[in-house]
Amino acid sequence: MNNMKRSVRRVFWLLALCFFLLLGYLGKLVLVDRDEISGNAYNSRLRYVDETIRRGDILDREGELLATSTLQNDGTYSREYPRARMAAHITGYSSVAKSGVEAAENFTLMALKNEFFQRVSSIIKGTELMGNSVALTVDMDIQSTAGNLLGSAKGAIVVMEPSTGRVLALQAYPDFNPNTVANQWEILRDHADSPLVNRATQGIYPPGSTFKTVTALAAMEHLSGWQNFTVECTGEADFEDKVIHCYNNKAHGTVDMKAAMAASCNCYFAALAEQIGAGDLAKTMRQVGMDKVSHFELETSRNNIFLEKGATESELVETAIGQGRTGVTPLYMAMLASAIANEGLMMQPYIVDHVVYPDGGIGKQKVPEKLMEICSADEAAVLKDMMTEVVTSGTGTAAAVSGVTVAGKTGTAENATGNDHSWFIGFAPAEDPKVAVAVLIENSNYGSATPIAGQMIRAALNELEE
Repeated sequence: MNNMKRSVRRVFWLLALCFFLLLGYLGKLVLVDRDEISGNAYNSRLRYVDETIRRGDILDREGELLATSTLQNDGTYSREYPRARMAAHITGYSSVAKSGVEAAENFTLMALKNEFFQRVSSIIKGTELMGNSVALTVDMDIQSTAGNLLGSAKGAIVVMEPSTGRVLALQAYPDFNPNTVANQWEILRDHADSPLVNRATQGIYPPGSTFKTVTALAAMEHLSGWQNFTVECTGEADFEDKVIHCYNNKAHGTVDMKAAMAASCNCYFAALAEQIGAGDLAKTMRQVGMDKVSHFELETSRNNIFLEKGATESELVETAIGQGRTGVTPLYMAMLASAIANEGLMMQPYIVDHVVYPDGGIGKQKVPEKLMEICSADEAAVLKDMMTEVVTSGTGTAAAVSGVTVAGKTGTAENATGNDHSWFIGFAPAEDPKVAVAVLIENSNYGSATPIAGQMIRAALNELEE
């Protein structure tokens, strides 16, 4: 009898535990994950359209129309995108499915402010039922410059405000025309160039030498006497079963960290990684948020991190120079550059600034928030100084802007399926950063990311000063 009672109690507590776990999970879905789920492109409810409601507009930070709805003769609404391809990966589309801001803010755009009065007015006066509009952080002048600079090169450009995390431009190519998605759906969906993929947030690329900023930080964090560590670079070096080459096998001679960063010396950073160790380098990768979910409004891929304590020497040195199995998004690299610019504070990136009600009132305004602290202000200052040297006299001189101190890091990432990718991350003015950029050019068929970044920085600063 006692054994039976004991068994009944165990079953009871097991069922009670399952009940509370389920309750907790449902609570998480409702309180924590609801925004992500409601805006997910796979959410079937996004396909639901109330034909009686005029969907709200999408506006840039100056109030320019990026998406609007117009009433047709048959009483239905047609969605139109005045800036078409130039803002395609931001607005997304709302037709056969939804993506971009159209998906992320779907229920805001369809929500009725003062619904009771709107519906009464609609019945009595025949007025339209108007959904709420959303105003973005994007500046279409900066966004257009990014699109023109990218041209027909596959890749992405992200421009951010370091102190707040506001995304000022987010451009990707190949793109599409959101006005014609419904008619071209099968072509776009199956196209070999994947134009529907937002390369700025969903593209995963090896970071190349831009990763050396992380390796340098790992040395500051975990290697005593790093300031005195030097390497005699002969253009190549052997590590276990891996031979590391500097670009064009150029010998840089005796270099310390600052000189190696400016020259982008692979041999130095590979040797530095040996001193740091795989465990501590992996720890720093997580410290700078490479493994975190960004919770950005648009659909975003997660970075790939595979380095662990006990990794082989080959895996370690490859990772240290931005190769190996590490993969990052251009959005993340803009976040990293912004964090260095912002004295080590990485801000939560955002692209939706506030809601605009049909009567012009403002609602649900985004407040900038800190995502994490990737390093101390002193460490950020050291990185900033080295990155300034990169543009002043190193591999990044093509990103220089007259009258402005630019800090940055170039990168060339080997690609197993084609030509190397070209990277540049940076910010300016270095003394008081207003903009941070990440530029990625796939396969480098259309030149280097570095001069594009310089032009982008100049254009963004000029626009913000107006």
